[in-house]
Amino acid sequence: MVIFDTNVFVYAGNGSIDISKLEGLEACYASISIIEALGFQQITAAEQRALQRLFEAYENIDLSQSIIEQAVKLRQNKKMSLGDSIIAATALEHDLTLWTANTDDFHHIQGLKLSNPLQ
Repeated sequence: MVIFDTNVFVYAGNGSIDISKLEGLEACYASISIIEALGFQQITAAEQRALQRLFEAYENIDLSQSIIEQAVKLRQNKKMSLGDSIIAATALEHDLTLWTANTDDFHHIQGLKLSNPLQ
C-alpha cells in the first residue's frame, strides 16, 4: 500500500498528474493532507471539488499517539515542516511507501520508502 503526500493530491487536482496513474492503487493519506490541500487560500471551487473527490476515493489515516510521537522524533532529528513530519511518521508507522513529488524533503529519513509519481 502507498500513502500519498499532499502534493500528489494537489497535482492530481490541478491536472499536473494524470489521475489514471492513481486509479486502482491501494492507497491512503494522512489526515493533515486534507488541511494542507483544502486549506490553500487561493483554491478554486473546481480544484476543491476535484480534491474532495480524490480524498473520498482513498482511506484516511487519523492522527494517533504513536504517529505524534514518531513525528516529534523526526522533527527533533532534522528541521522539517509539521505536515511533512506527520505524513512521514504515518508512512513509517504503517510501513507504507510514500508517494511524493518532493522526495528530497524525505530522503534523510531512515527506513522510509519513497516513490515519485512524476518520474
